[in-house]
Amino acid sequence: MIKVLISLVYLSLLLVFSASACKKQKLPSGDHSFYCYIDGELFVPKGDPNFTTSPYVEPLTFYVNQENFRIRAFNSKYHVMINIVNWGVGTHYLSQSEDYYNHSTNHARVGVNQTWYVSKPNSGKVTFTEASLDGNIKGTFEFTLYNENDDSDVIHVTGGHFDD
Repeated sequence: MIKVLISLVYLSLLLVFSASACKKQKLPSGDHSFYCYIDGELFVPKGDPNFTTSPYVEPLTFYVNQENFRIRAFNSKYHVMINIVNWGVGTHYLSQSEDYYNHSTNHARVGVNQTWYVSKPNSGKVTFTEASLDGNIKGTFEFTLYNENDDSDVIHVTGGHFDD
C-alpha cells in the first residue's frame, strides 16, 4: 500500500512539473512589436544596460520612407537588421547582403556575439500583409543567413513577425 501511495505522489509531482515546464511564452503583439526564432530560440528585442553608451539604446527601431523599410532589433545576444526597398503589400525576396548601410537592396543581417550572418540571393523573404506610410505596417519573414566568413556556418530565422 505504501509503495502505491509513493508512486501516486511521485506521478502527481511529475505531472505538475511537466505541466509548468510546458507553459508557452507570450509573444509580443500589437503596434511596435517584433519577434522571430533564431535556430529555434525565441528572439524578442530587449534593451541591454551594457549598450547605454552606444547608439543602439532603443531595442527596436523601424525606419520607413517611400523607398525603404528597415528594422533594427537587438537584445543581449542577437542583433537583427532587415532592409527592403520598394516595399509594399506582397512578398519581397532577399539579395546579397554586402553592408547594412547599403540601402539599395533587399537584405538581412543577424549579429550573434561578434559574428555576422548575411543574406544571399533568394535565401529568404519578407511578406507585407499591410503597408502604408501612415504607420500601419505588418508582416512576416523567414530566411537562412550565412556567416560572412564561412558559408558552411548558417543560421535559420523562422516565424518572424513585425507590426509598426
